[in-house]
Amino acid sequence: MASMSFATVHTPIMQPPQALLPAGSADTSPLDCANTDQQRILSNQMIEALDTEIGRLLVGIGIATRGEDGKLNYDPERSDTMIVLVGDNGTLGFTVKAPCDTSRAKGTAYQTGVWVPLVVAGPLVKHPDREVTDMVNIADLFQLFGDIAQIDVQKTVPRRIDSEPMLPYLTNPKQTAIRKTNFTQVGPNLQADGTFNGPCTFTSTCSQIPVTKSVCEDNAGTWWGAGATAPITAGIPAQGLPYCCSVNVFLTQNAAPGQSPLLYSIQPMTSTAIRNVQYKVVRNSTQDYDAAANACAPTTTDEFYKIDEAVPAPRLDRENENLLVKPTLTREEARNYKELANHLTAILDSQPPCPGDGNIDGAVNGHDLADYNALRTLAQGGSSWYDFNLDGLTDSTDLAVIQQYLGTKCVTGRFRIK
Repeated sequence: MASMSFATVHTPIMQPPQALLPAGSADTSPLDCANTDQQRILSNQMIEALDTEIGRLLVGIGIATRGEDGKLNYDPERSDTMIVLVGDNGTLGFTVKAPCDTSRAKGTAYQTGVWVPLVVAGPLVKHPDREVTDMVNIADLFQLFGDIAQIDVQKTVPRRIDSEPMLPYLTNPKQTAIRKTNFTQVGPNLQADGTFNGPCTFTSTCSQIPVTKSVCEDNAGTWWGAGATAPITAGIPAQGLPYCCSVNVFLTQNAAPGQSPLLYSIQPMTSTAIRNVQYKVVRNSTQDYDAAANACAPTTTDEFYKIDEAVPAPRLDRENENLLVKPTLTREEARNYKELANHLTAILDSQPPCPGDGNIDGAVNGHDLADYNALRTLAQGGSSWYDFNLDGLTDSTDLAVIQQYLGTKCVTGRFRIK
C-alpha cells in the first residue's frame, strides 16, 4: 500500500498554476484572496488543480494514459491496483458552499465537518459509477485493505478497532447496510505538560483547533497565544491567553466604561459524536465563558439531531435543529437519544488506561521495553508513544512506568449496539 497526501485544497487560498487548470479557465490573478466570495472561486480552481495532479499520478505509475486530446484514459481491469481517494476533514468555514453549514465546518464533529468525499476505483469494483449511500467511516479503510490482502483484521490487531467491512459494497451492488452507527472525535493536539493550542478568533467565533500562530493567520484569524502581535491583543500576558473564554474575559475587563465589548462564540475544544441512519448525538466539551462571573467555566453538553443525506438539501445538525431544546421528545426520539448517548459513552470508555503499554497490545511486556528504547532513540529523547506523563520527553521516568507494570495484562472493553 502506498499513501500520498495532497495539500492542494488547503489554506492559504491562492491561485493555482494555470498549467494545472483546464484549457480556457478564467484568469483569476486579479482576485482578492481575502474576499470570501472570491475565495470560493479560487478553492474551486484548487480542486481542479488537484484533479489534474491525481491524473498525473495515475499516468506516472502506469495505470492510466493520456490520449492525444489530453483526456485521461483509465481502465481498472488493466491493473491489479485499487485506488482510494478520501478527504481527511470537512471544508474550512468561509469556503463552505450551500447547502452545508459554514458555522459548523472543519474542526467540528458536525456533519459539515466530518462528511467527506470517498471514491474507490479498481478491478474489485463491480458495476462502477454508482453511489453507495450507506454509512462508512474512514476507519473502515483498515478493514478494506486487510480484506484485499486476505487478512482477518479483527483477529490480527490485538485490540478492538472500530473498523467495519467496506469491500462488500464494492463487489456486491446489492449489499445492504453494514454499519449501524458512525463515531467521530475532534480535539486539539496533545502538548507537553497539559498545554493547548492558543486561541484563534475569526469574525465572530473563537477556536483552539489551529495549531500555531501561522496556521491561525493563514486562515484569516487573529492569534491570542504566545507571540500574539495583532493590535487587539495588546496588553495580554507575554505567554498569551490559554483559552478562548480568556479572550472574552480580557475584552470585558478592558472595555471602555459604558461600552459592551464584542464577545466571541466559543467553538468546542473537544467534540465527539455518534449517529445512526436517522439521528445524531454530539457531545461538546470546552472552557466556556460565564458572563455573570466574567470567568471561564468547564462545560460539557449533549446535542441531539435528526439528520439525513437527501440530495440536494440534506437535513443537517444545525444549531436551530437541536431536539433537546424541545419541551419533550417523542417516544422514537427518546429511544434513539438514549441508545446513542449510551453507545457514545461506551465507545469512549472502551479503552481503559493501561500504564506502560505504549504499543497498545493490551500487555506490558518485553515488546514495550524494546519499543521504548527504539522510540527514545528515534525521538532523540523527545515525545513518543512512550511519553506516558506527556511532559514532551521519552526518558527514565517513562521507563520506570514500564518496569512498574511489567507483566500486566489489560482488558480492552467491547461495545456493541443492538
